[in-house]
Formats: sequence, C-alpha cells, structure tokens
Amino acid sequence: MSDQAKHAIPSRLDDPERWLFWTLDEAAALLGPALLGLAANAFLTGLLTGLAGWALLRRAKRGGGADVAICALYWFLPGFALGFRGAPPSHLRRFIG
Repeated sequence: MSDQAKHAIPSRLDDPERWLFWTLDEAAALLGPALLGLAANAFLTGLLTGLAGWALLRRAKRGGGADVAICALYWFLPGFALGFRGAPPSHLRRFIG
C-alpha cells in the first residue's frame, strides 16, 4: 500500500454543513418564512417570501458571501449599528493629515 493511500485527505473537508439540499442559512431563509406563513394561515405568501429570501441569499453568497454583506452594512447603516471601533465612520470621505 502506498504512502498516499494511507494518508488520504478528503477533498470536501471544508464544505459547509448541509440540510437536505441547502446549507443551513439557505434552509433558514427558505423555511423560516414558510413556517411563519403556515402558522399565520398564509402559507403561500410565506412560501413566496421564503423563495425570494433564498434567491437573494444565494445571489449574495455567490458574489462574495458574508464579507460583501458586512461591507454593505458598513456603508449603508449608521455608524453605531455595527459598532466597529477601529474603522472610521462611513460618512467621512476625506481625512486631514
């Protein structure tokens, strides 16, 4: 038996955890509104909202994932919302000195 066969490393070691076909955050975005709609006796509305949320999340994850979302929140939310202490406020465009 060769040395490589003894010490094989799985190629999918860093894949995210899945629940059925979706990652956990995608399943929450899809099923959360659907279950709330079911509880409120508006399942179709909840399902459509869940599908829209799932599609938006997939699009956001394809373009860079959580890093892009945090950057967007930094630029569009007020300075106190995220509580970044080391970063300057996003409304400052020019610095002196």
